[in-house]
Amino acid sequence: MDEHELGEEPLSFPTHAPVNHGRLLAPALPGADALARQSRSDPSPMAKASVSFRRFAEANRKTALWWAGLCTVSLFNVGVWLVVAWVERPNTEYRSWQLMLSGIYTAVCAFRAVFPRVDLERLCLWDTCFSAIFMGRFVATLAELCFAVQCALFLSRLAELTNVSYLAALAVFIVPVIVLAQLSCWYAVLTLSHLGHAIEEMLWTVAVALLAAGLAGSWFSTHGELQIFLSTALVCCGGAASLMSLIDVPMYLARRRQWREAESGYLSLGGGLQDTLARRHATCSWSIWRREVPWMTFYFSVGVWLSIGMTFLESLAP
Repeated sequence: MDEHELGEEPLSFPTHAPVNHGRLLAPALPGADALARQSRSDPSPMAKASVSFRRFAEANRKTALWWAGLCTVSLFNVGVWLVVAWVERPNTEYRSWQLMLSGIYTAVCAFRAVFPRVDLERLCLWDTCFSAIFMGRFVATLAELCFAVQCALFLSRLAELTNVSYLAALAVFIVPVIVLAQLSCWYAVLTLSHLGHAIEEMLWTVAVALLAAGLAGSWFSTHGELQIFLSTALVCCGGAASLMSLIDVPMYLARRRQWREAESGYLSLGGGLQDTLARRHATCSWSIWRREVPWMTFYFSVGVWLSIGMTFLESLAP
């Protein structure tokens, strides 16, 4: 069943001229010139931001509530990471690496939650330089590679703690799979091919399946707090795999069909790179953002919690 059968309006794909990145201006009101002459200075940036946010919240209540939720969760996540980094625990090489990698992942997820974007369609919530498509995709790549290294380190250390030798073999494959996923993602973003995003999600599903296999294999060799943590992580892996395979992949394939039916063009790698640096289209429409809610909400919340949780492995082991 596609989106038309569900009664959803098709996603629009801005593909042409760069948009004007100026502010939206309200219609002129009678007497506005006189009021302007009476003012000796422009409103402060904070006042302008406050007015803009009030208008945004009033006109796009659902989008505003979702975005506020993302920001709240991200602030909470940053606070949790700072507490975890401050707490005195065994200062091992494993924990040092995990804290650094988790810190990068947590910070980038917070940044992307505050300035959300849909890379291929060049959509963003806020029309600011921080919403540049290239910048967002670059920091996302860095964070996701850090998360992949975290997973590999986690399985390798878990193999040592549980004496389940094949976990180390699984760990070897996680980072290469995610590197391929990143290449596929960049191909999609640069060329405007949704097929690249579909392949990326399939590769992420493979990586999550490898992690889940390692967690399940070591579950019988653990007990207590570590076993509870592994059980929780297994549930999260199952949710992530289901989300990507049942929602994300079909969504990107449906967008690919829409794109081809609309006879929208594709870009070369070089042309796509210039496009990511120059073009973005700001929108607050809930009809656009609601399609991104499942994966963004899970990614910026549960994904960060797993990243931080991996720093506790040695503390949880008996």
